[in-house]
Amino acid sequence: MEKIDLSIAIVTYNNSSIIENTVRSIVENIPNNYSYKLYIIDNNSIDNTLDIIKKIDGNIEVIKLGVNKGFGYGHNEILDVINSRYHFVVNPDIKIENPDQIEKMITYLYKNKDVGMLSPLILSPDFSIQYLCKTNPTVFDMLIRRISPNIFRKRQNKYTMKETGYNKIFKLEYATGSFMVFRTDIYKKLKGFDDAFFMYLEDADITRRVNKISKAIFYPEARVIHIWERSAHKSYKFAKITVQSMIIYFNKWGWKFI
Repeated sequence: MEKIDLSIAIVTYNNSSIIENTVRSIVENIPNNYSYKLYIIDNNSIDNTLDIIKKIDGNIEVIKLGVNKGFGYGHNEILDVINSRYHFVVNPDIKIENPDQIEKMITYLYKNKDVGMLSPLILSPDFSIQYLCKTNPTVFDMLIRRISPNIFRKRQNKYTMKETGYNKIFKLEYATGSFMVFRTDIYKKLKGFDDAFFMYLEDADITRRVNKISKAIFYPEARVIHIWERSAHKSYKFAKITVQSMIIYFNKWGWKFI
């Protein structure tokens, strides 16, 4: 099978209200000089997410899992079939504004062979910065963010690396899973995400693993728009999943409390 330039993966679950805008913004803003394939991996949606996707033109393949075993599990379903130079992991609530953004990301990776994964600047729909770059988490950092964004502000600002200004390139310890660009051979070498995580902290885990064999970089010269819903702060169910992910993460990487 001939290698393509870009593979893009979105894991969906009942995303009918947002998926059309995301998929269209991707297929309409891939630069003409790149070959691509967009994989939609559906975690057993019961709404009309898949009906919406089927009406969109583009090189799109839909994979129905029939189960929901989480974010990482869904992404890993295509690990053996992707055959690309660069692999994008994209949330269903992302918007790409123009082809220049993808062009910038790929050009940077092409010129910097030591970089295995790139995270662009993530903006809200009002173009304010989402401070989603983080240092490796501690139990304390995770707990105070769960309680309130307004306590221990200095510590929380350090955790989200606000002192950098988010205006320069730097090595990243913990990249957001909302939008990641991997060198595909690095992604495959890592065997994708650790699907022991149902949701949350699989992005922290994979960033650490990238940095063991390559480099993860924050690259603010390219940007995407993220319509962010912090469900973990709204629901007992998601709070429980967060705690379960914390236990898996700290058991794996060591329990650092402060």
